[in-house]
Amino acid sequence: MSPKPDELEPFKEICRKICLNIPTDCHWQWDDQRNMAMMVLGGDAAELVFLPLIKEFRHHLDFSAVSQDSPSACRSINEQFGFMPGQVLFTSYPLCGLILCVAWWPWGQEQKVSMRIGLIPDGRVAMPNEIAQQCLTHWLRIAAPTP
Repeated sequence: MSPKPDELEPFKEICRKICLNIPTDCHWQWDDQRNMAMMVLGGDAAELVFLPLIKEFRHHLDFSAVSQDSPSACRSINEQFGFMPGQVLFTSYPLCGLILCVAWWPWGQEQKVSMRIGLIPDGRVAMPNEIAQQCLTHWLRIAAPTP
């Protein structure tokens, strides 16, 4: 059973706070391959966006912290992306069987950062891919791609 929009309101609020420091020239895109929202940040913008992540998320895991004892969502992200030095995964508390997560991947000699936001099942429920896309495109105001 899919969660109702009002049940995920705390996740929407976290996304709103994350977006407060994003420069107006940076835009979200939908990553179909990973079923996550994605943005590339550079320089000072990355530092400004990183601070709310630390404040808003309950768990911060770097590449050395993911183990078999990690929550299933963290292991799932590690299996999907693979952690490297400097990368961080931020995860929320579970809500309706889902976890809001942010993958923070510095690259280009740490001059740029790819930030991805997703909804990951916590292992107790299955989630259709379209739920994450519907919620995140609404919360982050991701425009539909132009043909």
